Amino acid sequence: MNQGFSLVNHIGITVSNLEQSIIFYEALTGKKIANQDQIGGERMAQSQGLKDTLIKYANLQLGNVNIDLLEYVTPQSSRANYSNDQISAMHMCFEVEDLPAAMARLKEIGIEPEGEPIYFEAQDGLKAGFGTGVAYFTDPDGTNLELIAPKGPFTRVK
Repeated sequence: MNQGFSLVNHIGITVSNLEQSIIFYEALTGKKIANQDQIGGERMAQSQGLKDTLIKYANLQLGNVNIDLLEYVTPQSSRANYSNDQISAMHMCFEVEDLPAAMARLKEIGIEPEGEPIYFEAQDGLKAGFGTGVAYFTDPDGTNLELIAPKGPFTRVK
């Protein structure tokens, strides 16, 4: 058995309002939530270094990774603020075939990109990947996200 890491199982995103986040992530991905429930208690809390916890959650299954949306009821969450240029800040990137169509779905629920979407050109200093489109935005709680319509070396090998 391989002792290394080969797959990402899930990405957990702490949210302030589970129902609002479900609407957002279903619109973003075009997929429906696969499971919604709650978990908690002292044993779960101890695994996270907490005294007690109650977490309402929903799972969104994508082809290669699951997204866990987590609303902490106990303890009540505090808001973190990161911009893409801060050390330890992370963002999650969703691959799409049609960037304008994906952006239109987000605009329908009131989400605007951080800046205008761009398509890489030779002037961007790239040696390959021309035509790749990217857009950056945040979810309703400020989580940094990206959409990419990949070309060239940015295309996933299937």
